Amino acid sequence: MVFYYGTKATNLRNGQIINVDCPNCNTNVSMIYSVFGKYGHLYLIPFFPIKKLTFAECNSCKKTFEQKELPAPIQQKLEGEKEKNKVKTPIWMFSGLFLIAAIIGLVSYSSHQTDLDTASFIKDPKAGDIYYLDSVEGYYTTLKINQVSKDSLTVFLNDMEIGSKTEMDKIDIDKNYTKKSNISKKDMLKLYNEKKIYEVKRN
Repeated sequence: MVFYYGTKATNLRNGQIINVDCPNCNTNVSMIYSVFGKYGHLYLIPFFPIKKLTFAECNSCKKTFEQKELPAPIQQKLEGEKEKNKVKTPIWMFSGLFLIAAIIGLVSYSSHQTDLDTASFIKDPKAGDIYYLDSVEGYYTTLKINQVSKDSLTVFLNDMEIGSKTEMDKIDIDKNYTKKSNISKKDMLKLYNEKKIYEVKRN
């Protein structure tokens, strides 16, 4: 996978300082300054601010200076101007972090809702329910409820196993359910309480 990441800068504020001596042309001039915010991005999505940079341009000779290149008196004037006109970091520079937080929250909510649904479906099984369960160590399989009676369940066992919970749909296909079996509701609940059944899906 290729990650497209890097840094960018955006203009946050422009202003002017007057009555300063340009270190390049030695003229008493005014200077236009610009404050830029540098931020890190991933796939063009801003993730976090890195730092602010200030540049000043002489109105006479048009030479541009980074703030740290300027004499101390001009730097002090710049700081005074920026202090009067506070330059805040835009919220959008944290967009990536907000997006990650939202995704984590959504995944957490979805997982919690799945757990609630599974607990509910186990207590009230229906024909067609698919049970996802641990098979042997490191492998997972499914079973499908065929019929529900008062105290027991008729189920179809899946002939296949798979080593990833995220790829269960690859084995959850009709042709794999060939073996029929019966299990009591009590024993099925026991498997759930022992964490052998970790999810129930109902269409």
